[in-house]
Amino acid sequence: MTTIVDSSVRINEEGALMTLTLNRPEVGNAFSGAMVDALYQTFSDLAGRDDIRVVVLEGAGKHFCSGLDLVDGGWGFNERSVGMLLGVQRRIARLYLAMRRCPQAIIATVQGAAYGGGLSLAAAADLRVADSTAKFCAAYIRIGLTGADMASSYLLPRLVGGSFAAEMMMTGRAYAADAMDKRGFLSHLTDPGEREPAVAALVTDLLATAPLGLRLTKEAVHLGIDSSSMEATMALEDRHQTLLSMTDDAAEAMHAFQERRAPKYRGS
Repeated sequence: MTTIVDSSVRINEEGALMTLTLNRPEVGNAFSGAMVDALYQTFSDLAGRDDIRVVVLEGAGKHFCSGLDLVDGGWGFNERSVGMLLGVQRRIARLYLAMRRCPQAIIATVQGAAYGGGLSLAAAADLRVADSTAKFCAAYIRIGLTGADMASSYLLPRLVGGSFAAEMMMTGRAYAADAMDKRGFLSHLTDPGEREPAVAALVTDLLATAPLGLRLTKEAVHLGIDSSSMEATMALEDRHQTLLSMTDDAAEAMHAFQERRAPKYRGS
């Protein structure tokens, strides 16, 4: 089933997989207000969708997302008051928070430009697959702003380390996919023709896991990154494992292992 949201976002659902396509290829899938609102609403609604387990986020055309559309995005920049600008900031920021809170595994599949807000969009996903055409840039500082925007100062140090994150944000340089791969930003780097098969393989592996197990693993990874201590992280892991060990899916997984067959999960 394919749905078009305000023409700027396409949603396709196939079983437990949802594919979100940024659909403004004529402007490099730059963020319009309508696009950001549609993405925010979709990720927010996913909290109540147990039937969807994996989300693939992609861009139509040659680019993933070139950042904010400063020309024709419908942002109302002509006013330029402090209140208006803060409203725009928070309107966009809530998208990244919704992605963080979304219980489904999110895969960003990147080609071409992932600049500014597009870089943060990729960083906010759980897994990132890019081909060799991809370029990544924290472009904010190049338009007279701070280089730390749209959660970049939170996400980038955790993904690529503090020193390289500082370089990205302070210089506004664009980095090729292989440089980002070496820093650990990418889950997989492929040739242009191999990106879609790599994403499909990830989706297959993710959907082969127990539904609740996958959700709680995402939760544990994010909470673990921000945890105050190893003890706190392990306490969370202990609670999750104890809870999951009592589910029907855990019993099915054990039986399947003993019988040397693939498990048939029911999400309970």
